[in-house]
Amino acid sequence: MIITEQPESAETTRNGTANSDLPSEKIIDFFTARRALLEEAEAEDRLFGLEESVRLAAEQRRRYIRLPDPMADTVLLLILVAAVLLALVIIAGFG
Repeated sequence: MIITEQPESAETTRNGTANSDLPSEKIIDFFTARRALLEEAEAEDRLFGLEESVRLAAEQRRRYIRLPDPMADTVLLLILVAAVLLALVIIAGFG
């Protein structure tokens, strides 16, 4: 809790205030304390959001499936087709 000092000239003359547990020259600044708590809560929220985004990115990376290169697959398929055609031509030539 943040307590700020009040100048002596601002003392009150009421009897109830002078006899209270809290000296009249000290005022508890709830607004500053509230702002500090809100800033702390917002910082924690930002940190939680950052941790959540990092966790989601790591999870997506684990699910990442590496797909083969389609060009390499096409070339290998054409080589296979050429080999099958060559085998058919060779078989037809001896038959």
